[in-house]
Amino acid sequence: MERRLTAIIAADVVGYSRLIRENEAGTVESIRAHREDLIEPIVSARNGRIVKLMGDGLLIEFASAVEAVRCAIEFQHFIGLKNKDVPEAGQIHYRIGINVGDIIVENDDIYGDGVNVASRLEGLATPDGIYMTTSVFDQVKDKLDLNIKDLGLHEVKNIAEPIRVFSLLLDDKAMALVDTFTRPVKSGRRFGLIAVATTVAVLAGGVVLWQPWNASSQSPDTAEPTSVSLTGKPSIAVLAFDNLNSDPEKDYLSDSFSENIITALSRFVDFFVISRNSTFTYKDQPVKAQQVAEELGVRYVVEGSIQILGDKLRVTAQLIDATNGKHLWAESYDRSLEDIFDVQDEVTRTIALTLNENIDLAEYDRLEHQPTDNLSAYELFKRAQEQSFTFTKEGNILAMDLSAKAIELDPNFASAYIELAWAHNFGYRWGWTKTTSREESLALAFEMARKAIKLEPFNFKAHQVLASITVQSGDLEKAASLYDKAISLNPNSAQVLADSIDPLIYSGKADEAVDRMKAAMRLNPHHPDWYLWNLGWAQYFAEDYEGALASIEKMNGVPDRLRRTLAPILLRLGRDDQARTMMREFLVDNPDYDIEEAKAAPFTDKEFHNRWLDDLRKLGVPENAS
Repeated sequence: MERRLTAIIAADVVGYSRLIRENEAGTVESIRAHREDLIEPIVSARNGRIVKLMGDGLLIEFASAVEAVRCAIEFQHFIGLKNKDVPEAGQIHYRIGINVGDIIVENDDIYGDGVNVASRLEGLATPDGIYMTTSVFDQVKDKLDLNIKDLGLHEVKNIAEPIRVFSLLLDDKAMALVDTFTRPVKSGRRFGLIAVATTVAVLAGGVVLWQPWNASSQSPDTAEPTSVSLTGKPSIAVLAFDNLNSDPEKDYLSDSFSENIITALSRFVDFFVISRNSTFTYKDQPVKAQQVAEELGVRYVVEGSIQILGDKLRVTAQLIDATNGKHLWAESYDRSLEDIFDVQDEVTRTIALTLNENIDLAEYDRLEHQPTDNLSAYELFKRAQEQSFTFTKEGNILAMDLSAKAIELDPNFASAYIELAWAHNFGYRWGWTKTTSREESLALAFEMARKAIKLEPFNFKAHQVLASITVQSGDLEKAASLYDKAISLNPNSAQVLADSIDPLIYSGKADEAVDRMKAAMRLNPHHPDWYLWNLGWAQYFAEDYEGALASIEKMNGVPDRLRRTLAPILLRLGRDDQARTMMREFLVDNPDYDIEEAKAAPFTDKEFHNRWLDDLRKLGVPENAS
């Protein structure tokens, strides 16, 4: 049983029963819109986690009391703006209780007195109010300039001792803490994807790729919910297709079928598509479309199955509107196995046209490609990917070998060249190679990436890997341009967004890097741990040291090389002994690491680079390990 100290927000809707009785459909839709338009992006921006949602309330946890209080202020502020456009009888008001206390963690849920006190406090709060306990007040009184009123001791149900209650006044001081990265462009307009975290204008070929989309001015009672409100676009989650074969080794075909549909749909700028990492967390689980939609924040869910009988292929697929459980489309395909990519293309086109009859399929045709006609080469490529995802030297060497064999079987297989380029890139960065020098690895990485682009000029993954390699060569301007090209080809790729922050950090744009990482995490809610590592790295340079630590503490353990990032963060937070101990342990395991290697990092922003080098020196990293 895991226990930890955390900051908890409990919030609920005032007069929920009356609102439901008078206008059930409108109330439910308004609460949903509040959650998707406002609460989720604000919580995400404040590094919080929504633990559970009830009909009339929600429970949120934070690593920091400061972040919890700022989240509560922004929560009430923006709900207030929403209410200005709604007749008084239909307005929805919330009350909030905040506590810092010990909790019990079980799976993804939390329990214990810490939660109970927050819930009881919320029950005491006035409509639109924010009440907090002494444990919260003590942590924010010297860090946030707020007017907070002591309401004295109160006895509450099922809590043994009276609790002292403080009321936060939502005055000008509180409003001064509302960050622009969570402020809507106007009251009554919905957020663009990145407007949640500051509007990130990524320019590629003169086109602004990220901007706020206008939403309808309809009231919640009359609006037709066509998408997740964060983007104003139809929002889709494609689940892993079930493998109906008894042979688990055929999983790679059913998995890749789903992955390729995700990638294909992602190319449409008209859609908001959840990444593979998040949708595949439901694989082999008996889950309802409504649960998936609720947890991932989407409206539409795609699911299906694949069965292979000799050289025959049977595919079933269906598109579900999770708001009402209605099947918008369902189809079965009986084809030859060699037609698998054609079926995949048909499924993608049908989904696209079902959700948007005016979709530009001509642009899709320009970008679409069939990976390979050689299924043996495709299997080798998928196995190479699996090895690459282990992020180990042994796995990387295997990925090199498997990708090379796939290329032997199909010399025109661009995806195999991309995978081989990544393997050589990692060989250069971390020495994960068995024969070549680091310089040879870099040259081979460039060669493989350029071959992939020559074969498929519109493959966003080819531009992404070339961008990553270019960062290592030190040409940040060229790398940023390549990342922008990759984003223009697939604006829904969380991995490209997350991977693209290095040139931003190295060139002094840490705040933009933080915003981009948070956008990636919205696209991939069940993101891998390296997203948190990247976010923490960006927050360190943005001088948000508490946020950086909170991000990294959410990871499952501390990988070896992460200690090099975490130790300077701890140093900046005044935890000198812990920081120096961590760096000593890192240097024992990495005796060749020194300031000379750190100097080789491709920073063009000297202030950022010098800050990092100074912190490393303070932590005992030698100038020259040799």
